[in-house]
Amino acid sequence: MTSFDFDAWRELAASDPAEYFRQRERALEAFIHERPDQEAGLRELQRQIDQVRVLSGSPAKAARELARMLGDRLEALAGHLQLLDEQTAALRVLAVLPEHRPTSAK
Repeated sequence: MTSFDFDAWRELAASDPAEYFRQRERALEAFIHERPDQEAGLRELQRQIDQVRVLSGSPAKAARELARMLGDRLEALAGHLQLLDEQTAALRVLAVLPEHRPTSAK
């Protein structure tokens, strides 16, 4: 992952907003292009982010809404992880029960 220079991006946004948005679009496209197997999902996520930014009315409101969206995604991932843990535990139990052990061919 390349480093992100927040101050440089902030200065560009303040001094030349049009160039900032051009560079932002290039950076986003490069990031998505490097992940072709995730392209559809990344484009949908970016569309949602852009929509929030437009509809929020202020950067502070957009940041709050984006933080809420991130929290929702993290909760969903935590739920998937819990389900995976439960399924893994069930498989471990099955692996140690004698009636579920494969018999060796003689």
